Amino acid sequence: MSTKNSIEEILSGYKGIGLTEVQKASLLRRKDRKYIFSLSKLASILEELKDSYDVLEIGNNRVQNYQTKYFDTPKLDMYHMHHRGMLNRHKIRFRKYNSSELVFLEVKRKDSRGVTTKKRLKIENGNSVILSKEEEFLSSFTPYGNEKINPALENNFNRITLVHRNQKERITLDYHLSFSKPGKSDSLKLFGVAIAEIKFQNRLSGTVFVHVLRKNKIPPRRFSKYCTGMAMLNPDLKQNLFKMKIKEVNKLNNENL
Repeated sequence: MSTKNSIEEILSGYKGIGLTEVQKASLLRRKDRKYIFSLSKLASILEELKDSYDVLEIGNNRVQNYQTKYFDTPKLDMYHMHHRGMLNRHKIRFRKYNSSELVFLEVKRKDSRGVTTKKRLKIENGNSVILSKEEEFLSSFTPYGNEKINPALENNFNRITLVHRNQKERITLDYHLSFSKPGKSDSLKLFGVAIAEIKFQNRLSGTVFVHVLRKNKIPPRRFSKYCTGMAMLNPDLKQNLFKMKIKEVNKLNNENL
């Protein structure tokens, strides 16, 4: 059985929920923890979670496809702030949720306490272009304006969204990642890698998800799709602090080729 069929078969055993239920656990102000592991482990992890979590379902689809366009300054200030581990930093992106055809301009900010806050603006015309309304939004929540930022990276991936039945906790499981430079057709494919993120408020204790990953010997890792994609597509960029992570990602990816 292929990985795709195995994942979809296991997800069919979950209780499906809609966007309304997921939004109750949207956690736009939250803490998060990420994990990187081999895609070959995803099916068994999903099997162990199904009694405690429900899955987002849109249009009979329990796996959603996302497209993202990231923006940065001409000097890639946002990338370099992340590389240096600076807090009070931002990410700016357009994200298209293909199952619902919705497009949002999203701003993520990580503050000095490590708390991530996300603001987003629904794009009515569906175009990933910064116009006056979008510029006003960015000026309200970031130090960057339209004249200061440009498209820097595009990516595409599949996502499974799980919501805990009894506590305010949301999990995203991303796989089949690909990255490309804006306007370029060639892409970097990381189809053997899965990325999990648990989003929570205050403390993280007693969660089934963390227990299952510990049992599978998957430790938490800091990980940024934007920075990883930029570093791998642009080897001349300063990336000393990302080298071990890139090596790990390549190892996981090559194991599944």
